[in-house]
Amino acid sequence: MFESICLAQDDFLTGWTDFGRLAEALVFYQKVHIITNGITFPSLIRVCGSDVVLELCRIGNLHIHYAENTPAVGTHNISTSAERHGLVCVKAENQNFQNDTLKLFEEYCGPSGKGLNRTLRTFSKVVKPFEYQRSMLDHVQSDVGDTAYIRACIRGILASLAPEYKQPSPLIFDVFVEADARLRIETNIDFVAANASYHKCVSPQHSSLSNAYLMARVLTARGSLEIASRLSSDLLLGPMGQVIAANKIGSLLQLRDRHQENLDRFTEFVVDGSRAISEAVNSRRHGFDEVLKLVLEAQKFKEWLRKQDESADLCAEYCREVSRVDWADRLPHKSARWLLINAFSLAVGMPASPAVAVVAGLGISAADTFLLDKLLKGWKPNQFVEGPLKKFIQEG
Repeated sequence: MFESICLAQDDFLTGWTDFGRLAEALVFYQKVHIITNGITFPSLIRVCGSDVVLELCRIGNLHIHYAENTPAVGTHNISTSAERHGLVCVKAENQNFQNDTLKLFEEYCGPSGKGLNRTLRTFSKVVKPFEYQRSMLDHVQSDVGDTAYIRACIRGILASLAPEYKQPSPLIFDVFVEADARLRIETNIDFVAANASYHKCVSPQHSSLSNAYLMARVLTARGSLEIASRLSSDLLLGPMGQVIAANKIGSLLQLRDRHQENLDRFTEFVVDGSRAISEAVNSRRHGFDEVLKLVLEAQKFKEWLRKQDESADLCAEYCREVSRVDWADRLPHKSARWLLINAFSLAVGMPASPAVAVVAGLGISAADTFLLDKLLKGWKPNQFVEGPLKKFIQEG
């Protein structure tokens, strides 16, 4: 459980921006894969700090993937009856990780210095560049024949981006593949009315809703699904991406949803707040240097999470693990066992719990001190929850 998660882009223009959810994933998952590009990678460095990002990569918690091209929808004869679309992967001349991020690292290190070159070499060792393949575009092209799927995706995208727009019933958004492989779209969407709602939150200079823009959203989500499947990871998307992915591959997101529901119940149970870590970061009460410290302190806890069965109730397993007292069951005398159980109940939740602190108060004999010390020093998941985790959430 909680082996790996992929934080994918919901929009190739803006990418991933919820760093609170990134912090939460880093604390609970063994591996966190994040998909970046020329826009999102600089945001990652500026928000988290280059040293923190490198340390998270060094310990194997964070895995950065950098897209060196961009899936897109090209349109010919816009706003005419001859309007046609093509699915393409766009790559600018000399577009690659080092060239794209040179200006970013110049800001950190100063232009053309040893520090700049060293930083570029260091990040080149941990960032994994990749390109979206033509096969992904072919998969999307084959999807368009599924009218019910495409219409469901478009309904979800419009509901998210233009909530005030009253969609026609039935909504029509039918895609036909022409002989030259270009796409022809027939729709009854009123884009003037839809954009009136969309532009209340998004500037017209940024983007406008259109047939091509809606298809690009479908393309984005499909690309994220393929990356997550290759990484054998849970997939975390934004609202629109979830709608599209849920219509295409429900089982993958159902597993992620079960994990999230389990995690939300657990964090609500143990720290009285299902989004506590995310909120602590997004409210800027804590920076990523403190997230790194929490991640390092969470290693044993994450190993315990990994061993839980997929169908397990995390709250129940946590209570069972915390209340289990192995050493006390092996003691020869009932009185000694009773004393040790009481000693354990006093010390539970303390990251360090020496036997000396409780021996005097409970009158345990010197002969039992060694067993008591081993009992109290045995690791329990509540040592992370009651210690570093609650401290992180409550302070700042």
